[in-house]
Amino acid sequence: MKRKILSLSLLAFLGAATLSSCKKDKTELNEEELITSVTLTFTEVGGSSTPLTFSFKDPDGEGGNEPTQFDEIVLAPNKVYTCAISFLNESVSPADNITEEIAEEGHEHQIYFVPTPASLATINQLSTDANGLPLGLTSRWTTSATAGSGTVKVALKHKPDGMKQAGDGIGVGETDVELDFDFRVQ
Repeated sequence: MKRKILSLSLLAFLGAATLSSCKKDKTELNEEELITSVTLTFTEVGGSSTPLTFSFKDPDGEGGNEPTQFDEIVLAPNKVYTCAISFLNESVSPADNITEEIAEEGHEHQIYFVPTPASLATINQLSTDANGLPLGLTSRWTTSATAGSGTVKVALKHKPDGMKQAGDGIGVGETDVELDFDFRVQ
């Protein structure tokens, strides 16, 4: 009888320990932010022109109403631009600046820019995180010498706890936001 009570006590202890572990795991999950606005601001290197701004806006987030704004990115041929990207949650007032959080947690984030066809632009010199790995809050775009059109994928990936490595691809990590902007060089 004593042995049976000991076994039951051991099972109760293990059950409680398992439940405690589950609770801990839940608190460690990354809380996803609602991103309702993505804006890319281009400044021509060596040029005197006014910066160009292109935005995506979806006030109620993914799955609700259609976006209220989804600009086509239009850049001049044979130019070099610096690009700064920002992310906002405009469903709250005042708007929540997600860009600041991404900068603070740069070691867990990376922004990708993928033009299709690739000949439309070369995108490099991405800003880096504290570990020297690509972050992408700023980048350098060199447009093709000839006119053309296609798309550019803009993706923000979340890569927690050492998942982010040098040279990893767009398929690594959880997607916080992914947009295919129409892209034209003219």
